[in-house]
Amino acid sequence: MALTPKLEIKQSTSTLLTPQLRQAIGLLQMTNLELNEVIEQELLRNPLLEREDEHLSSQDDNLPQTIDDLNTKAENPYEEAPISNDADYQNDFDDFGSDQEGYDNFESTDWSDYNTSKTNRNNDDAFDYFEQRLSKEKSLYDIIDEQIGVHFTNSGDKIIAKILSEQLDRAGYFRGNLEDIAQRLKISLERTRRVLKKLQTFEPSGIFATSLSECLKIQLTDRDELTYELEALLDNLELLAERKFKELAKICDCEIEDIAELTAVIKTLNPKPASDYLSEKPSYIIPDVYIKRLKNGEYRVELNQMSLPKLLINHNYYTTLKKDKKAHKFLRENMSHANFLMKAMHSRATSILRVSEEIVLRQYHFFENGIEHLKPMTLKDIAEALSVNESTVSRVTTGKYMSTPQGLFELKYFFSSAAGSYIGNDDTSTKVIKHKIKCLIDNEDPKHILSDDKIVQILGQEGIKIARRTVTKYRESMSIPTSGERKRIKRV
Repeated sequence: MALTPKLEIKQSTSTLLTPQLRQAIGLLQMTNLELNEVIEQELLRNPLLEREDEHLSSQDDNLPQTIDDLNTKAENPYEEAPISNDADYQNDFDDFGSDQEGYDNFESTDWSDYNTSKTNRNNDDAFDYFEQRLSKEKSLYDIIDEQIGVHFTNSGDKIIAKILSEQLDRAGYFRGNLEDIAQRLKISLERTRRVLKKLQTFEPSGIFATSLSECLKIQLTDRDELTYELEALLDNLELLAERKFKELAKICDCEIEDIAELTAVIKTLNPKPASDYLSEKPSYIIPDVYIKRLKNGEYRVELNQMSLPKLLINHNYYTTLKKDKKAHKFLRENMSHANFLMKAMHSRATSILRVSEEIVLRQYHFFENGIEHLKPMTLKDIAEALSVNESTVSRVTTGKYMSTPQGLFELKYFFSSAAGSYIGNDDTSTKVIKHKIKCLIDNEDPKHILSDDKIVQILGQEGIKIARRTVTKYRESMSIPTSGERKRIKRV
């Protein structure tokens, strides 16, 4: 058979992701914060898109401002104003996702308080914005800089101190290398150490320590409570972590009962002296959906419509420039992008709503009675109920939060597999099992520590039949020590 090049026509079918479909999938799995950033970029890029609030404010600017202005217009100028052709995505795409009944029948949010405060304000500065209520406390570095200015008189030492302060980690520990810093500044190592020792006297107590032991010693020294026993204990913290109390008692030259008192003193100290000072701006979780309990006992799912801006298409702008042949292609492309973006946002909102409603339907007893009534549920269960792909449910539930009467939960929280058991009981969620194990251990008698076998027996009496190795696995996943370790801890 001769090997020669030739042309062949082959027919096949394949699934391809178009750029628009890829973008729609990307929007689906975005959080509201990420989606807001995409919308802001699109608003800057696309002149046909605008916010609804900006559109309304521009209309208000055209209304008569004084009585004289009113006299120059018709008797009722508001009736003569032309009807705007602008439309939002809900009007343009009513048929999209129309299979979801009740999507547009939610009660609107009461803005009476907002309108009152807005109309009664004298000027913009007097308006009580939420951001103005945020704490304006000084940062840790501001406090350190102030102390450097007070405690150091030599300008060279001030520079060294500022450079050393740049090596602090979030907990307040000094993580720099003194030798490298001294060599870089061309100063003696002794001078660098002397400056660091001075910095260790700053507030908060324990700041600039190089280790946990040193941090705790500094705090005890400031409180004038550093005794020989405590210093010996802090020099052997690894033995305390391993619960080797007999060895510690010998090293500290005290009775084993005294170790409990020494440990109690250490627990009053702060192992992270910088923990009370925020190095970053606080982040807030904004729920995507709200769950409200009605008087008849049912639950209603509402989208948080205020977390995303409402977009409009400026048809007036499109009509004005449509006659320009040079701008025709530009307008056509931007109109297509604008329509697709609003359609994708509508699809995203509909998907989140449908998935949330199905979760509430399946986890009704959880919302009524708490975590012990959480039922096993997988992504596949929701996907089959809604006739969508399992990956779609995964994207919808990633990074989305639900505000419920039980608290704020990520949508992923409600998914858990059934507990594996040797009798085939698939009616209990793994989260429920873990919760019960944790409650049993938290409430156990210090004189009668529960072993994994004993926990298996107690759960069996409640109708939950699982193997001992399963209890061990769940206990370790919650970072709960073994019964032997718990016995030593609670004995102390």
